[in-house]
Amino acid sequence: MSSLMWVKLWRDLRASSSRFALMVVAITVSLIVFGSVLFAWAAVGRETRGAYMGTEPASATIVLRNGIDVEEMAEIADEVRSRPEVIEAAGRTQFTTRVEVNGNPEEVPLQVFVAVPEDPLLLAKFYVENGGWPAAAGEIFLGSDSLDLLGAGLGDTLTVTTSGGQTVELRIGDTVYDPSLSPSPQEQTARGYLSTRSLIASGDDVLDQLKIQIVDSGGNVPTRDRDAIVEKAGEIARWLQGEKGLTVVEIQVPEPYTHPHQFQADSLLLSLLGGGAAALILSVILVANMLNTLFIQQTPQIGIIKSIGARSGRITGFYLIMTLVVALAATLLAIGPAILIGRAGLQVFLGFLGIKPVSVAPPAWAFLIVLSVGVCLLPAMAVIPVTKASRTTVRDAIDYHGIAEPNVSSKIMAWLTRLRRLDRRLLLALRNTFRRPARFWLSAGLLASGGVVFVAGMSLGSSVGALGEEQQAQRSWDVDVQLGSLAPAEQVIAIAEQTPEVVDVEGWAAMPVGVTGPGEIPLTRTYPDQGHGRTSLVAIPDDTKALPPPVLLEGRWLNPGETGGVVLNQISRDDTVPDIGPGDTVQLLAGGRPTTWTVVGIVQERVGHGAVYTTTDGFAAAVAGSPVVNQLRVTTSRHDEATRESVAASIEETLNEQGINVGSSISVSRSEAISEGHFGPVIAIIVIIAVAMGVVGGIGLASTMTANVLDRVREFGVMHAVGARPKTIRRIVISEGIILAVSSVLIAMVPALVLTGLLGAGLGDLFMGAPLPFRVSTQAVVIWLVLITFGATLATDTAANRASRLTVREAISYL
Repeated sequence: MSSLMWVKLWRDLRASSSRFALMVVAITVSLIVFGSVLFAWAAVGRETRGAYMGTEPASATIVLRNGIDVEEMAEIADEVRSRPEVIEAAGRTQFTTRVEVNGNPEEVPLQVFVAVPEDPLLLAKFYVENGGWPAAAGEIFLGSDSLDLLGAGLGDTLTVTTSGGQTVELRIGDTVYDPSLSPSPQEQTARGYLSTRSLIASGDDVLDQLKIQIVDSGGNVPTRDRDAIVEKAGEIARWLQGEKGLTVVEIQVPEPYTHPHQFQADSLLLSLLGGGAAALILSVILVANMLNTLFIQQTPQIGIIKSIGARSGRITGFYLIMTLVVALAATLLAIGPAILIGRAGLQVFLGFLGIKPVSVAPPAWAFLIVLSVGVCLLPAMAVIPVTKASRTTVRDAIDYHGIAEPNVSSKIMAWLTRLRRLDRRLLLALRNTFRRPARFWLSAGLLASGGVVFVAGMSLGSSVGALGEEQQAQRSWDVDVQLGSLAPAEQVIAIAEQTPEVVDVEGWAAMPVGVTGPGEIPLTRTYPDQGHGRTSLVAIPDDTKALPPPVLLEGRWLNPGETGGVVLNQISRDDTVPDIGPGDTVQLLAGGRPTTWTVVGIVQERVGHGAVYTTTDGFAAAVAGSPVVNQLRVTTSRHDEATRESVAASIEETLNEQGINVGSSISVSRSEAISEGHFGPVIAIIVIIAVAMGVVGGIGLASTMTANVLDRVREFGVMHAVGARPKTIRRIVISEGIILAVSSVLIAMVPALVLTGLLGAGLGDLFMGAPLPFRVSTQAVVIWLVLITFGATLATDTAANRASRLTVREAISYL
């Protein structure tokens, strides 16, 4: 490129500095959104996999019906470890219990993980933060995020009831970081870590889990093949039953290399990344269109340059360099903020997963993607208009008058002009808004994309609220009471009914269950927290008011007094026996006893866990021998929180006095906190991304209006010449921006409904196996309309002021 072309490049950049600045800002903001989400997603995947696999999670956990002593488990683990494809084995146990902190009962349950003192934690490890393993006799370590949940501190005393029913007092000696589990506040469950020293003192045979880690043949790292894990774990389970005389109640095989919430986080971030990429592409297309407008305006200059000997290739190179300058400036400006926002997003998502990052720096390949997209995308989009402009002949350049060809919108405006009652200024604003359809659709598309995500995000919040309302409507009771073990139904219900303020009591029975085909060992996808992937057998009374009939997918619901029949919800069916249907036979292993049932129906529920339903009579006949319960659903005379808490405390005290161990007695509001913990961060992040996309759209609107004003400099000069006031011209320009903004809201309506449905279905399926209730937030629509109208006024204010201040002389001299 000659020195004169460099001079022209510099002068063009200076002459249209405001326009180029808007181009740079439009791409910068959209690239920040795209880059920050990409950086967060890339780092989240790396940190999550590193932290989770750093705990050396078990490939499979074989659960025994009865606990065995430490020495016997150590011998079994040694024998299993010597088998092919098994690189590690260890005995463990865990249980969930009520806890007292310094003598004060806590509503939050405590999940306790137990290992032997000599365990080197080569498998299913956790990190003691201030000291080391093992915990001393009479000492317990708590998860670092459990202290606040329990309102406890180091040195405090916890009173814990073991799985054998013994009560032990333990001092909180240290905190533990365990990235293999979801955060305690989300699950509303505290986590504790205990040595068998404290349990052996209470007389328990403690170890009822054999954890194993399996590799591929000839390998030395845990396999990713779940089928291979299932096959090897089944082989070991059959050996335990055949040669060791132990009863295996379940084989738990979670997804290899996958944190319990990994899939949810990846799905959400990829969705946001797709939205950011769409905004980036729209903004780049918009800028390319603005550059094309500039190239068209310079048609006379191109003709002059060609007349003095410049070739098309050199002109193409000149304009591509101009485009590259814009792209490079935007990329350099975006990298820093994208890194900072990406790190903030990383912290949010890792907090959602309960993981402390080793590094918040995004990987090198993510930088390369952002740099490549930022620098190359705009020039690639601009190649066609640049080539077209550079091939303009001298004759075409001389004949150019800057008048746009008539289009459909101009014909419609011509028809509207004949309507005398319409305000002339409004007609002029409408005509100018739609005079360049491509520019209009790009600008409106940018604004609409932000509106779509904002409305969908807020609507997702409404869906979660509707889910809570739906659950509250179905939850006609006020207090949940969990017993430590099964107890006679009539006795427990009679005691609870005598409590003041109690108007109704329903007795239920529920217990963890393995589901499989006849003669097989139950296989689940249960994670170590025993919540994700867990299936329960639930016995419901015939006259229950606490369970509205679920949505039937196949078959029928249970008949009163029916025995031998079960109904599975969609989660238990999909996770255990996906091919089963009404009329098929299924085996349930409840309390270590295999029982055979007939499936009579499949239902859909938004509960987040697997469930198998039977009647109280069916449960008694197959499992207990007589009507028993371990859950009470209590309805109070008043439904306020104070009454609920008072009744919960009274029932617990009365039952304990009668020798019936109570695991927990809490208000039903605890379930609402768990739902909020799962969905709250998701909704907040979606709304933040929507606002960022709205900012991109606002910048695109400002760019469009500036380009429109520049296109019509002479027109404004003529309007001034015939007596138009600056205020009138300013109002016309601002009206154009508002019309464009309102049009974007109308454009966004259908996509917003579609995205709301997709998000509700996707996140509902991820968290609870069923779509969320479909709700559209009218409040979100109103808020977005107000914001976008106000933003349009601000975005067009500069362009409107410029148009209103143009003099006739400036208009005539404008080229």
